[in-house]
Amino acid sequence: MKKFINIKLGILTILGLMCTQCEDPLKTEVYGEYSLVDGPASKGFMDGLLNGVYAEFQFNGVQGRDFFYFSDFSGDHLYNERGGLSRVTAFVQNWNWDAQNPSWFRDDFWTKPYAAIRNANFFLEVVDNSELSAEEKNQYKAEVRFARATTYAFMYNWFGSVPLRTSSSDPADMERASDDEMREFIETELADAAKDLPITAEEFGRATQGAAYGILMKHYLNTKNWDKVVEYANLIQDLGVYSLYTAGSNPYRNLFKVSTEGSENETIYSFPATSLIESTANAIMSHSYPESNYKALVNGDDVKLSNQSISGTKNRAYDFFLNSFEPNDDRKKQIINQYINSEDEVVTQAPDKNAVFKYWPDPNMLEWKSGHDFRIIRYADVLLSKAEALNEINGPTQEVIDLINEVRGRAKASVLELADYPSTEGLRDAILEERGWEFYFEGKRREDLIRHGKFVSAKKNHPIHPVPSAEDFRVLMPIPQEEIDVNPNMVQNPGY
Repeated sequence: MKKFINIKLGILTILGLMCTQCEDPLKTEVYGEYSLVDGPASKGFMDGLLNGVYAEFQFNGVQGRDFFYFSDFSGDHLYNERGGLSRVTAFVQNWNWDAQNPSWFRDDFWTKPYAAIRNANFFLEVVDNSELSAEEKNQYKAEVRFARATTYAFMYNWFGSVPLRTSSSDPADMERASDDEMREFIETELADAAKDLPITAEEFGRATQGAAYGILMKHYLNTKNWDKVVEYANLIQDLGVYSLYTAGSNPYRNLFKVSTEGSENETIYSFPATSLIESTANAIMSHSYPESNYKALVNGDDVKLSNQSISGTKNRAYDFFLNSFEPNDDRKKQIINQYINSEDEVVTQAPDKNAVFKYWPDPNMLEWKSGHDFRIIRYADVLLSKAEALNEINGPTQEVIDLINEVRGRAKASVLELADYPSTEGLRDAILEERGWEFYFEGKRREDLIRHGKFVSAKKNHPIHPVPSAEDFRVLMPIPQEEIDVNPNMVQNPGY
């Protein structure tokens, strides 16, 4: 059972104390009754501020959905169609997004992250003048530094360098930091924060050493610092608290059931969701049923409940992706091409209309709202990231093959043999394919394709929905036009 950090509910604690929903996320001058000259802040006040950091930092609800959708629908395996949402996802799938469209680029990937950074900066400026114990101060500061650095790591992944705001007194017209400055800040902050973070969290969703190591590992993976990837993967393994989830006849399916969350040791960090709070709820499963007349799976593994809502928009997997799995691979079983409809008829989906049941229907779903957490890092990612880095350093070795086979074994896929991969290039391609099978619909496809130099070519040469005009500059997102308009020192990314 998950014991949640109060996330959105925690905002209620600090309403009237801090402006968490200001029109300008960079402004921090409104704090209600408290100021730095009022004396030490109480522990309750600081807990409220900490919750305010987490509330803006955590990508859940619509923001988490959009984060995953942008990564996967701009890639090659999955797509979205029908309903009002498809008019928005079309910008992503057709590769014609720009600095103004879709509008959620600014809201999800710029405004909310900078609101988290704003809250973090204020917290760090107040915490030393508080009634927290020395131990509490160190841990709280480490959590907030983790949240701020992780936010910058995400933004660096999307935009490249951005204005590096570390104080509430920073001017509104800051220039973008240099690439070296961005990397140094992310790497130093996360490494320092990890020293004071606990190995296990008191409340689900709070930062841990493993989370900081994991974000650093993925940052180094995407910047191709292979030795550092291995270093941080080893640090995660040395903690001795993480492992692949292997319970049940189909552990991969069970891993993505809401009932499993918080009780397994594979998830290193995730953004919590609950069906009880609309702003944190996960809508992906509501968008993933095969059709509106869905009643049950053919094998009876799922029967739709009356409280579960089927959205008009549809998330789909292409046939070529479904058919790329081995027949007995459990991960393939999450992609559905047959179902029983409301008339008790067996329906076979039309070509390329496969439904994605990655997030197994939540029995406590309230209409479209599910409680599936947005997983950011799993132990499977540690194994495959380490394998990728070792292959780049030393070429194919038995250790690399063993790491990949550990992930494949859980899914009942066949064992890879070292003799079948004589070159670094061949094994590199196999690792990218393995990551596609393991992490579909987890918000990783875009960065994986970019790192492997295949993001643009995968879209240009797509077998079903090619975009011949796909441009190289789209490996970075555009700075929102509103930011360009209000900040004369802001320079747009090339091509936009």
